[in-house]
Amino acid sequence: MRKKTILIDYFLNKKNKTGVAIYTDNIVAILNSDEYTTELFTFKFLEKFPKLKFKAVFYFIWLNTFFYIKTLLKKPDVIMCTKNIMPFLKVKDVKYISTIHDIGVEHNYAGISKISVYICKFFNYIIAKRADIILTVSECSKKEILSKYSNLTSDKIKITYNTIPQHFLCTKENEFQKFDIKKQKYILAVGEMRKNKNIKSLIEAFNLIKNNYPDIKLVLVGNLHRDASFLNNDCKNIVFTGYVNNMELVSLYKNALLYVFPSLYEGFGIPLIEAQYSNCPILCSDIPVFQEVAGNGAEFCTPDSNGIAAKLEYLINNEQRRLELISLGQENVKRFSIEKIAQQLKEVLR
Repeated sequence: MRKKTILIDYFLNKKNKTGVAIYTDNIVAILNSDEYTTELFTFKFLEKFPKLKFKAVFYFIWLNTFFYIKTLLKKPDVIMCTKNIMPFLKVKDVKYISTIHDIGVEHNYAGISKISVYICKFFNYIIAKRADIILTVSECSKKEILSKYSNLTSDKIKITYNTIPQHFLCTKENEFQKFDIKKQKYILAVGEMRKNKNIKSLIEAFNLIKNNYPDIKLVLVGNLHRDASFLNNDCKNIVFTGYVNNMELVSLYKNALLYVFPSLYEGFGIPLIEAQYSNCPILCSDIPVFQEVAGNGAEFCTPDSNGIAAKLEYLINNEQRRLELISLGQENVKRFSIEKIAQQLKEVLR
């Protein structure tokens, strides 16, 4: 039986990887098998200019010129675009599968320039109009996409959940100690420091309760964003690590008292399943997508400073509930095993 040839978009799958880059790597790992012949594509020239603005626009131009010609010559079975962007010009008899992770740009949350919002909306429109199959990462995202683009039908959008990043399968237990924190004596938050991640409310919540728990620290992990001025805080028990490597991240999850995810909007929320896989109890916002992904393996809260603070105190003082959340999380995270996600993806490719 002839193996399908699949070209996979690997544009800007940068070294310091977050959600979309992790998602792409998981797809590459799943499809790197005896069933498919895979090839990664990217506009390498652009990656030599890390500070160039609006790279995606130049990439879109490249996709519709040089890459279009390459596709004509190579004639693959499938082209997979994983980053909310795809060519407008399509080659006949090639299946185009593109991912819309979420439509957060429609919510106009702070920290994204207007021109970036317009560009992202345009790319999403192209996908909705031109893709043969659209992938998304949750039922919540699928519902939002269908409500936004009236030309789409439900059967055109397929859900392929995120899975556990492969580096979580091994760890060095004591990597967390380099951040001057003690096991089970810190609350962990992971993600880029953007305003929509609601880290400001988490900091305010921690400041409300810190005097009651002087031996507990709040550890914030993630890259700074240009709108991260809210991180200016002189509390000695708040630790900002910046980006950490894979082994450090796994170790931080495994040794935390609990993990907090106060985000106001997500398409999925990979840290939820990272924490559950790491046996770390979760406190997160009571938004629908978190309820879908975390299942009953998380404690939910109203994502304002008072709501977060109340549930932080509840979990700090309730070891039995933390242990219950760990047990429920272990069961829930089985839904996101690489074997199950591989099956979802292979059904799309049939």
